[in-house]
Amino acid sequence: MLGRSLKMAFWIFHDHLGLLLIVNIMWAIAVAAPIAIALPPLFAGDFALAFVIGAPAIYVALFLLNPVLGVGIAQLTKTFIDTRDGALTNFFDGIRLYGIRAALLGLCYAIATTALGTSTWFYASKLQSTMPFLGYAISALALWCLAMLALMSLFALPALVQRKTGVFATIRLTALLALANPLLTLGIALQCLMLTIITAVLLPLFFFGFGAVLICIQSAAYELLSRKYAATDPAAPTADDADDDYLNRGFRDLFFPWRT
Repeated sequence: MLGRSLKMAFWIFHDHLGLLLIVNIMWAIAVAAPIAIALPPLFAGDFALAFVIGAPAIYVALFLLNPVLGVGIAQLTKTFIDTRDGALTNFFDGIRLYGIRAALLGLCYAIATTALGTSTWFYASKLQSTMPFLGYAISALALWCLAMLALMSLFALPALVQRKTGVFATIRLTALLALANPLLTLGIALQCLMLTIITAVLLPLFFFGFGAVLICIQSAAYELLSRKYAATDPAAPTADDADDDYLNRGFRDLFFPWRT
């Protein structure tokens, strides 16, 4: 399923490159601006500046603006999958319909990430001299939960858009999907990590596709998972992969599109 997810994501991005680049640039500017504000206080060595300015700016970038604009891209990608067409209004519709829930979801992730990240360091450090085994065990558990949280986040925005559920229902759903499909989830995580590393090296990619590509991959994976589970429910409408244009094209269509 990983290969099919990447194939679908590739053709979505290929077919709708112009519009996805536009929304990606909006996303990138929104996320990069508070990060640019946060970096000087964080590297200044002044704890007060880092706490008052740096940390809130990072929160705004990663856990507020990132999911709010990201859910707009997820809605646009869903429109591409459903209709093979889309418009900039679909992006803004996603923000209007799901932006508040995306912001609340980001807040939950921020609280959980802070708590688990602090616990990973705190217990191993503070219990090292008295109860080292217990300290390392608690820190390892916190680290595992932090990794699980990262894997759950891969499906969060597509789930929010496609299922139209609340924040806690979305968190529960993404946890179940990640646990029930570990190979796909780890594969998608690896692809997103590799893309992040490449983007960090080639920084202009951040503005010209990074966010949109990530969400295309995540949305494609979620779409195929939804088809997988819908196929087991006779009452649920299903999409046939054999009729899916995104899944039935190859290199010939890329280099010789006029022959198809």
